[in-house]
Amino acid sequence: MNTQISESSRQPVEDWEKMYLSGKGYRKTVKNAQNRKDVFTPSIIRNICALGIESYFMAVFMHRGILPHNHTMQDLLDDAEKLFPVDPALKKTMLKIDDQMQLCSLDNFKLTDASADDVAAFIKALDDADLLAGGELGIDGKSAHT
Repeated sequence: MNTQISESSRQPVEDWEKMYLSGKGYRKTVKNAQNRKDVFTPSIIRNICALGIESYFMAVFMHRGILPHNHTMQDLLDDAEKLFPVDPALKKTMLKIDDQMQLCSLDNFKLTDASADDVAAFIKALDDADLLAGGELGIDGKSAHT
């Protein structure tokens, strides 16, 4: 039996606030990493940004009582775009992260080093995900989608 539940009848998943704060923590780490380039390589910054982006998207999903099928950037985008618009630049960077970090398949495992030229886009994507989550969660009062 295929039962659909309207989004308005769903209850938030517990701890969505913690997930949002995790995103904030990853963002703070990346901002501080800019002063320690000898320790934080472009790949490490990409990985931290990916964790932060995932945390922000998960906070929005959890707040809406939804859990995505998987957690690749593509999967997060597929589910997000059913609920709210995602900026094309954010989407492009998320897909680039996915392309560089294909970790979900043991048969097709791929991890590509990020370049220093990518760092600004990764950080911008994390900033954009922060703004998107804040808007969708009503934290900044800008979203019409929640």
